[in-house]
Amino acid sequence: MTARHTRTRQRIGLQVKSILILTVVVLTITAGSGWTYFSVTKAIIEQNDRLHAEQLASNLVVSAREAVIAGDRKTLRKLAASTLSRPEVFFVAILDRHGKPLATAESNDPLLRRPQLAFQPPSLSYELRGGRESLEIGRPILASTVSPEADLLAGAVVVTVDTRETAAILAGVQQEVALAAAAIILFSIPLGHLLVWRVIVSPIRMLLRATRRLANGDFSARTQTRRNDEIGQLAASFDSMAEKLSASRQQLRRINESLEKKVAERTCELERINTRLREEMADKEEFLRAVSHDLNAPLRNIAGMATMISGKYAKDLPADALARLERIQVNVRAETELINELLELSRIKTRPEAREYVDFAELLEELRSAFEYELKSKHIRLEILLPMPRLYVERNRMRQVFQNLIDNAVKYMGRRADARIEIGYEQVDDMHQFYVSDNGPGIAPEDQDRIFRVFRRAKSAADVPGKGVGLAWVKSVVSNYEGRVWVSSEPGVGSTFFVSLYVRCTQGPQEGPGSPSRERSASLAVAD
Repeated sequence: MTARHTRTRQRIGLQVKSILILTVVVLTITAGSGWTYFSVTKAIIEQNDRLHAEQLASNLVVSAREAVIAGDRKTLRKLAASTLSRPEVFFVAILDRHGKPLATAESNDPLLRRPQLAFQPPSLSYELRGGRESLEIGRPILASTVSPEADLLAGAVVVTVDTRETAAILAGVQQEVALAAAAIILFSIPLGHLLVWRVIVSPIRMLLRATRRLANGDFSARTQTRRNDEIGQLAASFDSMAEKLSASRQQLRRINESLEKKVAERTCELERINTRLREEMADKEEFLRAVSHDLNAPLRNIAGMATMISGKYAKDLPADALARLERIQVNVRAETELINELLELSRIKTRPEAREYVDFAELLEELRSAFEYELKSKHIRLEILLPMPRLYVERNRMRQVFQNLIDNAVKYMGRRADARIEIGYEQVDDMHQFYVSDNGPGIAPEDQDRIFRVFRRAKSAADVPGKGVGLAWVKSVVSNYEGRVWVSSEPGVGSTFFVSLYVRCTQGPQEGPGSPSRERSASLAVAD
């Protein structure tokens, strides 16, 4: 239905619309002019008939006055017959002052019907038309002298005039007007068509062809129209626009050639830089592996010797020496773990793990089980607010992210009766946003940025054991998902760590932009 209407609108072009408008205007003007001419002609002819009938009636009034006053019916019949002798008169009546006929005369023409008297009071003058065939005029007869014993009204006359000739003339005029109007219309429409074509449609079609050529990429298209009207101004504006577009296109072509050359140069430069970066990263990994191996080897030897000495000479060494040997072993294990964590931190960017769909509700439940002992021993209430999403991520690294955040919250909580940790989630625009909140001691404002750097810890955490690698590890993992991690904290109130992951970076291979990424649930998981 819509396509058909569209084709219909396309077929009704400017030429057809102009012809339709011109036809309506010509028809309106011609019809109005013809109607006006016919109306004026009709009024003039009918006025002539009325004046002629009034003249006849007035003459009859003058002639019949004395006979009416005297009651001379014979004379009145002669006057009626004399008036009827005129070819345009077909009925005459002379009435007394009471409206009763004194004398009448009627034509014998069978085509004329005898009119019905209007029975108007003789004292009134009136006109009565009988269609297009007749005109009836009534005039009172007044006494020539007035005396106290005489009445002013003597009688009346009625004259009916044949107006068929007038009707025939008007019919002829009407036919002539119709023929003239048809001739004007038949002449005006082709002439208007030709004028519209030459003056309006042809220049606009020429402009349309030039516009289509320009739209198809032919920037040499010009209208070549030289006129002083609005169409000429439009054509001149189009030609000027085409000139500017052609110049702009040439300039853009030169700029594109220059840009392509620069892009090619920059691409080669970037390839060289990328190659150098890959080599440097490979060297860095190799260096870290070598350092790890070279540092772990002596540390293992130190740990082995300390174990051997404490085992072989335990009876001979004092308690202080044995304690120092045990302390050496603890420090060696801590340094070994630190080296392994640094090595793993360096691999986050270069060695991504296999991704899979991870239900974060299940993942957090696993972590709650892993921290069950620490939570119970410190009387910490852990709340996991559901629902949680199901995302396509690296399971082990995401587990480590939340493990580090929960571990920090537990480690820095201290001893308080209402200790609480809360984990929640919401989708904010294009980001999956998690938060881990606690009511611990909080973090000073000057330390809130530095704690995400390697080996940087809050000043208030000096008495709490830690390596200063966990939050840097979290930040590095989150950056792989085009996300960010930050903290909002107030000393003495608590801290809230936020982790946001870009939605597009957590979609699986079968997911689209509108695919659901969370499983609905309205429950609340709580651990004491």
